[in-house]
Amino acid sequence: MLLPRLDAVRRSLVILWAGGLTLVAIGWAVGVGPLRLSLFVATVVVELAAVVVAFAGRARLSREDPGRRAWTWIGAGLGLRLLAELRLATLYLDAVPGFISGDDRLWAVYFFGLRYLYTLADLALLTGLLAIRRDLLSTGLGFHLRPRDALLLVVLPPLPVTVYLLQSVFLTAPVDAGLHSFRLVSATVGAVVSGVCVVLASPALQMGGGAWAWIWGAAAAAGIARALAFAFAAIAPTWADAIFIEQGLLWTFACFWLLATTLHLRLVTPELRTGSR
Repeated sequence: MLLPRLDAVRRSLVILWAGGLTLVAIGWAVGVGPLRLSLFVATVVVELAAVVVAFAGRARLSREDPGRRAWTWIGAGLGLRLLAELRLATLYLDAVPGFISGDDRLWAVYFFGLRYLYTLADLALLTGLLAIRRDLLSTGLGFHLRPRDALLLVVLPPLPVTVYLLQSVFLTAPVDAGLHSFRLVSATVGAVVSGVCVVLASPALQMGGGAWAWIWGAAAAAGIARALAFAFAAIAPTWADAIFIEQGLLWTFACFWLLATTLHLRLVTPELRTGSR
């Protein structure tokens, strides 16, 4: 009963993801800015769902299970990113509390400092992913990277440099201090996270694929989408339509992490595995 249920999960979330991208395409074609903001709000909702599902899956693991600590870090990483998105939502909606916007020091921390919640989120995800990789290596099985996976690892590391070059060459509008550094740091960490996800997906595929391959394949796709989003954000001040592509990539990040966490929850929930419900 497990495979049909997993197929239903995949189909549902792929439909959700495709629907969001359709919304982006419509907004891009007709130039409707509110559609982009609507997708941002929907992205935050999906990220909230991913956090809840990640911790639900963690709760199903016993305290002796080495995966419990790894999924704690993954849940914390997704939670930190959600906090960063909620901060961004207050900026988009002009809803920053008055005691923050009216104090220069608090505003500096809120606007410049808290953007690094995204980086902390990626570092937490990286910690969890590396823990899972160590558990795989401890099995003693001889895994190797497939050629296509190795190619991705060759392509991903240059992304931070690409972001920097795009900002330097194409950026003509004024931006706040530190934005270039933030994007470069975040893109670098994000590229590492997506690379580790690729490394995790490769042995899962070698073991016959299945749900584990989907979990880490979805996480890898999410990481790659996030890294690409930085590149389009870098040229958005010069090419306004890039903001729609950026939001579509961030929507992809959210949907694929929700897919990964949902599949993991179903794998570690006995009643869902046996089909008793």
